[in-house]
Amino acid sequence: MEGKNLLGELFTVIAQKQVVELHYHRFDTPDEDRKTVVHPYLLKEYNRRWYLVVAADNDGKILSFALDRIDKFVPLPSRSYKEYDGDLNERFEDIIGVTLIDGNPLQTIMFWVSDYSKDYVATKPLHESQRHYKGEREMELRQQYPKLEGGAFFSIDCIENYELIRELSSFGKDLLVLSPADIQQKVRDRVVAQFQAYQTL
Repeated sequence: MEGKNLLGELFTVIAQKQVVELHYHRFDTPDEDRKTVVHPYLLKEYNRRWYLVVAADNDGKILSFALDRIDKFVPLPSRSYKEYDGDLNERFEDIIGVTLIDGNPLQTIMFWVSDYSKDYVATKPLHESQRHYKGEREMELRQQYPKLEGGAFFSIDCIENYELIRELSSFGKDLLVLSPADIQQKVRDRVVAQFQAYQTL
């Protein structure tokens, strides 16, 4: 099953509420066949790639699999399908990407963007919750961070996951996380690691 065929087949098992044995591979070990029993709930597109969102049969943990990692799946009609308790789409409203991490809180993430990138971020928000601070609030932030020249201040309300840190890091020096401290540190660590990797060339 490949491409659109796989997508169509997965839509069918979701609609029919079938438990499946999923066969997949990791990108770093493409020849190693892995399998797991899952309850498929949703197909979601992110960054031009489709993902299957499921619950693991053994512990109910919500997982996502990129379709290009899925080699095949086998329906298990004898297994009882477990419905998701709630609206799964609502959980995705508070994240960037497809990785749901239970227990991580919703946080307001404040960041500054340079003059070079501020118009891009203003017109292509990182998340639907993005706010652009102007007027009195902007003046307060400029007094709080006097070394930041020009640019603009924004915030988003998100639950931390891998995609969030990757997105915030992708702008390099043109986006600086101001708070909270734990998100700031993780972005800093990722940028430092990238710089150190370049030094090895």
